[in-house]
Amino acid sequence: PGFRKLNQATRDLLDEFRRINGDKVQYQFINPDDMPDAQSKQNLYKQLQTQGLNPINLEVKKEDQVSQRVIFPGAVVTFNNKSMPVELLQQQLGNVSPEEILHNSIIGLEYQMTNAIRKLQAPEKPKVAIIQGHGELKKIETADLYKTLSEYYTVDYVNLPQYKVGSLDPYAAIIIAKPDSFFTELEKYKIDQYIMHGGKVLWCVETLAANMDSLKDGVGFTYDYKTNLFEDFLFKYGVRLNYDLVQDLNCNYIPLVTPYGQQQQKQLLKWPYYPVVVPQSPHPIVHNLNAIWFSFASTMDIIDSRNNEEVKKTILLQTSPYTRVLLNPVRINLSLVATLQREQPLYRQGPKNLAVLLEGNFNSNFVGRISPEALASGEYGDFKPKSKATKQIVISDGDVIRNQVSKSKAQIYPLGFDQYSNQTFGNKNFVLNCIDYMVDESGLMSLRAKDYRLRLLNTGRIKTERFNWQMLNMVLPLVLIGIFGLIFNYVRKRRFAS
Repeated sequence: PGFRKLNQATRDLLDEFRRINGDKVQYQFINPDDMPDAQSKQNLYKQLQTQGLNPINLEVKKEDQVSQRVIFPGAVVTFNNKSMPVELLQQQLGNVSPEEILHNSIIGLEYQMTNAIRKLQAPEKPKVAIIQGHGELKKIETADLYKTLSEYYTVDYVNLPQYKVGSLDPYAAIIIAKPDSFFTELEKYKIDQYIMHGGKVLWCVETLAANMDSLKDGVGFTYDYKTNLFEDFLFKYGVRLNYDLVQDLNCNYIPLVTPYGQQQQKQLLKWPYYPVVVPQSPHPIVHNLNAIWFSFASTMDIIDSRNNEEVKKTILLQTSPYTRVLLNPVRINLSLVATLQREQPLYRQGPKNLAVLLEGNFNSNFVGRISPEALASGEYGDFKPKSKATKQIVISDGDVIRNQVSKSKAQIYPLGFDQYSNQTFGNKNFVLNCIDYMVDESGLMSLRAKDYRLRLLNTGRIKTERFNWQMLNMVLPLVLIGIFGLIFNYVRKRRFAS
């Protein structure tokens, strides 16, 4: 029934599009089960997957029989010989029922369809730059990010030291992808003036170096990344990144070899340094989004000062209430998985900020720091002390945008997919929403904030109390009619007797 509702909601939306736009909108629903034979059905499956749609296996219960069906809850939008896949079913991890997933998918239909049409109609794709030159993520680690963004944007890898001041201005947004080394003042000036000229920045940055590969014999220590971006840049913009690591009981798993009798076996065990964040904010960037996977993230605080009084700060993502914060230097030990159960009372420090949106007019970090003679030389371009209205998003983890790569480097996994737990998180859609929100000036993203309250029946009570309610609905009316009849006859006899 839920998928029939999704089908009907899609049909209703397309009918509304057609009512407004006339014959410019044409649509067709395709049912693979209508294919004349098995070979035709398989060919259709391959065609739909080639076009970017993902199948799901649906278990259909009919009386006492259970059957399996393959469905493609998606659409392919075509305009001027250009096509774009649209996933109509928005999967969500966590404590989300199938009814809620379908409900949220129906709410998001208008945005999904309208966004695809807008991007297909755009005369040219906006440009996005992934900054390099300071030990950022390798190209193979951002390969799926590049591929995903390239469907909607023109994406370039930009080696910042080789670019002149002002060379970033043609880009609608830039991505700072986990740098680990020093930025010169001139390089910081390039980013500063890009923002002052209206540029948007997605900061995916970390204060501390920590990763699983650095755990020699199961133990490792954190150390500071010497990127010198945080104290002046982000602090003045309204965010302070802290030199710590966050642990969260709501987390992903890591594979570890554990003893089992005479043999060893690999098990998936909870790893609190891998927070899995379920979005709680109603903001359209994260509204109804799947859970997002972080790795060795730091906390950050919102800073209100005269330097950023015209900047609106919005918290997008926070850890769960069951969180613990460890200050640098942090001793990371794999033995944590064995002590996690008894240490759970320590995880009570409340939600911590992991992603913040900054919107407004930003002040330059270089006001009064460059002499008039230097500005007149032309090397520093058209200096602006204050930006026009623009946007930035700060995420305290660079690995949010990193895709996993097989050990042989032969396979690049999709962004957000964990090859060990075999789960797909919402990282890809989150990053795409971040860029869309910053770049899009039409306000289309506000459609994602639409919400309708879903009042679901308690399926547990339905099963346990079904018979009681059925009997109540069947017997009670008969009892009431009988009582009414007895009273009526009694009153009637009294009246005639008198």
